[in-house]
Amino acid sequence: MDQFKYLDSKTIELAGIAASIAGGCKPCLDYHFKKALEIGCTAGETAEAIELGKMIKQRPIKDIYKQAEKLIGNNIT
Repeated sequence: MDQFKYLDSKTIELAGIAASIAGGCKPCLDYHFKKALEIGCTAGETAEAIELGKMIKQRPIKDIYKQAEKLIGNNIT
């Protein structure tokens, strides 16, 4: 990936794994996971990228649940 000046290929693919999970894109995850292994990412690195993606994906879900509970609480008379 020549368009990146400061990020190495492992960082890019690990970020791709996390972004794929956060974005819910299965074909993207398959691509970036395979590519990460091809360039030498370890099982531990890919596992951490997966966990990061899951954390990112869960954040807006937790926020919307919290807001929904707040709205319910404000409308109960």
